[in-house]
Amino acid sequence: MKKFLCLLGALALSLNSCSSDDSNSDGESSTNALPTKITLTTVEDGKSGSLDYTFSYDGNKLKQISLSDASKYVYTYTGDVITKVEYFRSSVLISTDVYAYENNKLVSKITTQAFNSTYQDKLTFVYNANGTVNANQSQIRDRQEVKYDTTTLYTFANGNIVSAEYNDGLKEKTTNTFDDKKSPFVNITGLKLLLDLAQVDSDDYQFDFHSANNALTSVTVNYDADGKAVQTLSVDYKTKYNSNNFASEVFAGDANDSFKIQITY
Repeated sequence: MKKFLCLLGALALSLNSCSSDDSNSDGESSTNALPTKITLTTVEDGKSGSLDYTFSYDGNKLKQISLSDASKYVYTYTGDVITKVEYFRSSVLISTDVYAYENNKLVSKITTQAFNSTYQDKLTFVYNANGTVNANQSQIRDRQEVKYDTTTLYTFANGNIVSAEYNDGLKEKTTNTFDDKKSPFVNITGLKLLLDLAQVDSDDYQFDFHSANNALTSVTVNYDADGKAVQTLSVDYKTKYNSNNFASEVFAGDANDSFKIQITY
């Protein structure tokens, strides 16, 4: 089971959806709540596992996300925008992402691997007149930028990423629907500006840090070189909420393959 909520990934589940209110959640006294811990429980081929994410802050600015597998993400701000994210495993630096902005919009992300700094991966963001955004891929080698044809086209509505279309010659498009309740991450300073790039990535799950609300459904369609749809994969989410309408639990799956996240504020 891989990346159930990744906007660019594929999901192999087709499930029934429902939403319900749930007042049994920590820290629901404030509409300015911040997530302090998220527990991910997964079942793959009937075998279960779990992973904890612990969030620490300076006010509403995210300082660090520590995982129970001894990895962590460390966030650096310049003013109110995130300009660097460092990824560590067992206290060893693995990679560094550097973000640049113009007019309070993300314009580039450059990723450097700690053990292979001879090249850097780059994303350049183009803001289109119709409100969509292209993230164009390139690579920097010996200070020379090599541009690729690979791009991701983001489409937005009501503060959410409603579709992400990845194209590297073959196209994959994920379309999402959302509820009208609050995402756990809406009060974290600067996180939304990173689109879906602030995702903390494990083998099983990725967070959508951009969207203001919570996904109800995701449908991913893969196309062949002629533009014909060759595979459609769907997932529906069952979400519970606390008394302030923040998501407190999300579930998708069945007895054999599933994931569940539980959010503490």
